[in-house]
Amino acid sequence: MEITTSIHRYLTTAPTSHFVGQEVQMLGHWEGHDNLLWRVEQRGQEAVVKLFLDAGQARGRRQYDAHERFAPFGIAPRPLWFDRYPEGLSRQVLVYLWMPGEPLDLADTRQRVALARSVAQLHNGDPAEVRRFCPHPVNLDYFWRVLSGSIPPLQQWLADQRTRALRQLFDRLAMQAQTLVEASLPLWQATPPTPVHGDLRSENLIDSFGVAVLLDWEMFGLGDPALDVASFLHLSQDVLATDAAEAWLDHYLAGFDQPGLRQRIDSYRVLLPFQDVCFLLNGLREHLHQPVESDEITTALPFLSATLSAALNRAATELNIDMPDDQVARDIEALLST
Repeated sequence: MEITTSIHRYLTTAPTSHFVGQEVQMLGHWEGHDNLLWRVEQRGQEAVVKLFLDAGQARGRRQYDAHERFAPFGIAPRPLWFDRYPEGLSRQVLVYLWMPGEPLDLADTRQRVALARSVAQLHNGDPAEVRRFCPHPVNLDYFWRVLSGSIPPLQQWLADQRTRALRQLFDRLAMQAQTLVEASLPLWQATPPTPVHGDLRSENLIDSFGVAVLLDWEMFGLGDPALDVASFLHLSQDVLATDAAEAWLDHYLAGFDQPGLRQRIDSYRVLLPFQDVCFLLNGLREHLHQPVESDEITTALPFLSATLSAALNRAATELNIDMPDDQVARDIEALLST
């Protein structure tokens, strides 16, 4: 592909490239989220070249800084260079050493324990050495101010759609979430931010010779360790059984702790399913305001219905609210058929 040729030319000819004037072999290519990546070899040393397609100035710098700070501990790849203005390319480039390993298996107890150690080591990092804040909320107050801003428009929209059962359920979820936030806010007093990864999920983790290595540090910065951990557990709930998740949390807390940290994590774990509900309803509302007819959307409707129903069930379970009868399901179907 043409872009691969451009990357090779940059690596071998650009003055800012550490491989300039040397032979570079392109070993492979794949696509990430808002980035393109190549595995290359130079003098027996394998590296990854990452070309950012969006917000590369900030994301590339974040990832380079994270690699620089945590590669010495073995939990991040070793950085080679970050180029804000790469010659011959229109986007920023980050180059770091390739780390051998396999996708981390959350079903493997040893690998889960290794991951708990790596995350604890990250959160134990010196905040004074981190120059940027993570884009995600730094505490519960910020998290709730962002999330609660979407609630009134959704309530009005559901009322306009005449989905009575769905609107009543959403109102109860919002009220219960508000009550939880108000009761939990004191837990965040005098809890300073720590270095956080910002995107802990299984696809960003590998097992490298028994060490859990974290990849894709594009959201790295100072943030809330409770949200970092709760988000990981939330995203992993389909592959991580309840007992395994609690055991993982115990291992993590044995390596890093703050006052009230477990309770703070638990608060986020209750609220994150409600955040999913708001996200899905907002997406549905925007789609209905600007409808696009396509076979792809029609095919996806059953999946959207099942996803929203599952999110509502999880939010109701976490917030101790009984799900009403089948009228909610009928309201969802009515919305999707609008």
